[in-house]
Amino acid sequence: MNYIKFDTIDSTNDFLKSYIQTHRPENFFYVFAEEQTKGKGQRLNNWKSECCKNILISYFIKLNLPAEKHFLLNQKVSVALIKLLQKFNITDIKIKHPNDILAGNEKISGILIENAIYKNHIRHSIIGIGLNVNQTHFKNLPFATSMKKITGKNFDREKIIDALGKELKKVFLMSEKEIEDLYNSYLYTPESSVFPLQNED
Repeated sequence: MNYIKFDTIDSTNDFLKSYIQTHRPENFFYVFAEEQTKGKGQRLNNWKSECCKNILISYFIKLNLPAEKHFLLNQKVSVALIKLLQKFNITDIKIKHPNDILAGNEKISGILIENAIYKNHIRHSIIGIGLNVNQTHFKNLPFATSMKKITGKNFDREKIIDALGKELKKVFLMSEKEIEDLYNSYLYTPESSVFPLQNED
């Protein structure tokens, strides 16, 4: 997959939205940054991440999906992240509806999806993913965790990005029923989810 990498950028999602106005990227083209100055989470919150420790990435994905099925995208990306983390021996992973990925009771990843809709169909999506990899200290974020914090090991982020792209391609080929069943099997129980969102203001 082709990509652009930045040392510092305001937001990978915002850059990619602007980029596709003047370019025609291939499917699953992505933008990766070592640091974001205005990273976005859900509900207009900020996504905080220590420079050069984590994965801050946004994908361009071509679609022709009825707009009413937009939540299927959340499900697909969530399932891809679960499968990715399992490959790297991260256990006890759950989805906190709709877009947070938990390891135990702590947030390890978040998703931000922005869709382009034309004639009641999603024509493409910008899928932003923040994944905590090698960061171990989370100031004022008591419920955040990372792959290194869980395992004690440093991870090669390029290998994780490569594996993430492969998992995304796989889930986008899966049937709606397969995705829904997997998503539901990974859901965090509602009665256990009463704690602050992590990595966000």
